[in-house]
Amino acid sequence: MNNITEISRKSCPEDSMLEENPVSRLCTRPNYIEEFEETKKATSNFAGVHVSLEQSQMSNCSEAPLSSNDTSTCQSSLQCQFVSLKQQMARQKAEHEAKITSLEQRNKELQLEIKDLHLKLGQQRNWYRLVEIKMRNAERAREDAERRNATLQREMEQFFDTFGELTNELKAPE
Repeated sequence: MNNITEISRKSCPEDSMLEENPVSRLCTRPNYIEEFEETKKATSNFAGVHVSLEQSQMSNCSEAPLSSNDTSTCQSSLQCQFVSLKQQMARQKAEHEAKITSLEQRNKELQLEIKDLHLKLGQQRNWYRLVEIKMRNAERAREDAERRNATLQREMEQFFDTFGELTNELKAPE
């Protein structure tokens, strides 16, 4: 197996993909559980394929003595499968990163919307307070007007009573 890995790594420079651990990278992102599960599934699929490749290598390449041509064909086949898996992992990584970027962008949009809604809510609360103040002022003004009207009514009655007595006194001596 070491020979195949060495040959594969020599011919495939994108071996940095295997050194990264996408599961641990996504585990640090608590809000992306769905992506974590997908990555975990892809990683376990890769591990299963890797084991089956090892088994097929052992069964195909070590059952009988192989000629150098058969060995290179076996190694070439494994190398192609390895490159294919690396490409698949790269594609999945790109898809997951695109999803993460999309979710982060949506999160920013929603945060802006929340800020806007909080601002509008604050404006509505201020408007509601102003309306309450205006209603209280209008109620006070109405009560004051009623008091003034009642006072004016009493004063007019007193005036007419007093004026009526004066009128009666002036009419009586004649």
